[in-house]
Amino acid sequence: MSFVLSLLAQIVHIVLMLAAAPTVAGALDWVGARLGGRAGPAVLRPWHDLARLWRKTPLTMESASVVSRLAPAVALGATLSAAALVPSFSLGMALAPLADVLVAVSLLALARIAGSLAALDCGAPLPALAAQSGCARAVLAEPALMLSVVSLALIGGNFNLDLIIAQQRDGLLLPAAASAVALTAMLALLFAEASATEDGLQQMASGTDLAILRITVWLRRLVWIDLIGALFLPIGMAGAGGFPLGWLIGLASWAVKLAAFTVGLSAVQTMLGRVPRRGLSDLIGVAALLALLATIMVLASTGTV
Repeated sequence: MSFVLSLLAQIVHIVLMLAAAPTVAGALDWVGARLGGRAGPAVLRPWHDLARLWRKTPLTMESASVVSRLAPAVALGATLSAAALVPSFSLGMALAPLADVLVAVSLLALARIAGSLAALDCGAPLPALAAQSGCARAVLAEPALMLSVVSLALIGGNFNLDLIIAQQRDGLLLPAAASAVALTAMLALLFAEASATEDGLQQMASGTDLAILRITVWLRRLVWIDLIGALFLPIGMAGAGGFPLGWLIGLASWAVKLAAFTVGLSAVQTMLGRVPRRGLSDLIGVAALLALLATIMVLASTGTV
């Protein structure tokens, strides 16, 4: 019975992540427009865009190879795999034993690499420049994210996401100062991720391929939000065996956290305005330094350094 509940929780989690990714993207645009004094697009606008794109036949450039045709599916598959490993409303899902923080971060990096290879393969200048800019940011962003989660893993003594979240929920991840520094680094990386434009990358695709690329971008952003919420705000998360009351509490808590992140991220973007490309690199650099500081603080607390 416990296996059936854990499998059911895993399926519900994946469905919710796929459904929430376009909805959160639309909510971010709507809240940002409202904070800026504009009417803004409808919250469900991304769903209408996906339905419109899905009815169109994708066009492929003559210079593109099989890499460009397979890259959107590979990027979505890797991002969806990472999303399946990061718990949302419940712990103890079917894939919990495989939910290693290094695996989740590596899957996100694989999705980025697939998109960059497709942009370079198509031979068009704008997608190639966008891929070059994205890779330049990733040189600092991916290690910064890795250091942030590794610092928490060092505190908890393991790399399993479920165990780290359970220890954080029970208040066992000490020193708390290192956790706060890691949280600041990950919030800075989330803001940089949300502020980065992917217009150049998406110009290389059309139809269903473009729909897949947009879902991948939205799902990647949701994975960042979910990872931060689960690691640092594990409020209301219960085990898979807590059906049905524990699931309902977990779902309500997850919805509240998504709403809070949406409003907070939109407010920060409205206050700071459009961040230039150089500013994004500087922000990611600061986040990398904070992640390194968190790791040093953990090692110092254990007497390793």
